[in-house]
Amino acid sequence: MKTTWNEKTFVGLNYSILTVITLIIVLPFWYVLIVSVTPYSDFIERNGFILLPKQFSLEYYRYLLQDGSMLYKAYGTTIRNTAGGVALALFLTATSAYALAEKRLPGRKWILLFFVLTLFFKGGTIPLYLTVKQLGLLDTNIVLILVMAYSAFLMVIMKTFFEAMPESLRESAAIDGASELRIFWQIVLPLSRPAITSIGLLYMVTYWNDFFNALLYVSDWNKAPVQLVLRTIIANSSLPPELLEAAGTTPPPTVGIQMACIVIVALPMLVLYPFVQRHFQQGMMVGSIKG
Repeated sequence: MKTTWNEKTFVGLNYSILTVITLIIVLPFWYVLIVSVTPYSDFIERNGFILLPKQFSLEYYRYLLQDGSMLYKAYGTTIRNTAGGVALALFLTATSAYALAEKRLPGRKWILLFFVLTLFFKGGTIPLYLTVKQLGLLDTNIVLILVMAYSAFLMVIMKTFFEAMPESLRESAAIDGASELRIFWQIVLPLSRPAITSIGLLYMVTYWNDFFNALLYVSDWNKAPVQLVLRTIIANSSLPPELLEAAGTTPPPTVGIQMACIVIVALPMLVLYPFVQRHFQQGMMVGSIKG
């Protein structure tokens, strides 16, 4: 069938709009990467606007990754918090979603209402801080894992995913003598890989990018995550050099140090996402629309 002029115009307009949107998204990442490998003299000479470097240098990365750098310890803390937090969050989310997806559960609607209400009404930062303090969790290794270990919104998405599964699967397994735990572990979870992957990725990004909770609950720099270290580097670089020198501290890092730090911190998530993108899209679509 011959393509009409209107259809060609529509397709061309779509490609143009998508190209502009892609450039708006990609250019900031590209700029950060290029500045991180550009010598500071070249950066000043070109007034900070660089799309392609004249010279290539890894001096900023060597500065950040030198022996004794606090980034190493912070990276280890963030990896530990992310791995432990995602495992705990997925366990709590999947088990509660599976229970609430069971229509025979007594008081199911009231329990679900209790969870949904937390999406609209929360105690706030101060009550949560006081609770953490009373439990003796301040400056502990586990506090940053526990405070973000559950999301009612993601639980509702996973519950909807479980409800979309054919009920005959669980009934057949129950007739064969399988317990609820075995049905959940050997039948439901393997079939829920898209939902688990997508929700796990959302939890992973949340744990990896968190610095506000670390700012509230952690004062020991040996337990600080990498995002808090990044924030400190960027904050220190905005202070006047004279003020820092008068205080007896090292002069602030240049903009290249900041950009290199951003690349180091963001790289794991940027590398991981393409491998789980397909599962992420499928899980979010199936988990958000029951059918």
